Amino acid sequence: MKYTPTTELDIPSKTQLKQDATDLQQLGKKLTTYSSAVLRKLSLNKILISAIEEYNRLPNSYGARRRQLQFIGKLMRDLDYDAVTKSITDLENGHLRKKKKPSAVKLLCEAILESGDPEINAALKQYPQLERQTMRQFFREYNRAADSSRGKFKIKLQNYLQQQIDS
Repeated sequence: MKYTPTTELDIPSKTQLKQDATDLQQLGKKLTTYSSAVLRKLSLNKILISAIEEYNRLPNSYGARRRQLQFIGKLMRDLDYDAVTKSITDLENGHLRKKKKPSAVKLLCEAILESGDPEINAALKQYPQLERQTMRQFFREYNRAADSSRGKFKIKLQNYLQQQIDS
């Protein structure tokens, strides 16, 4: 999007320069939504990354974030706008393509809620630290509950399994 003159006499207008600055600020604002680890993957310089991290720490009082965003836009003048936008779209497309596999805990939870005692017995063989009585209680509460409130018991069972298996 950045304006590049084709000849020496082809000087960008003031309007074009302002538009370029606004575009850089918008890109900077988009970059503020990413974590530091993701920003490092985008091969941004350390000063820009620290400015973005500072933006996320600032309160929105007296226009502090607006000024910091302008500073981020200024730092981005040295970057290749098209390369950064391409790497952002590649990163977003990569995240969209990679669907998270359900964790072992979620799979175990669903199996327990679907089958009951056979899956509880299998889970106890694999994870002896689990308590049979607790899992059976969650299974019974899940089956007794109305469809609208079953999610609550599923989450409780997942949390229990997560705590017991990870510790």
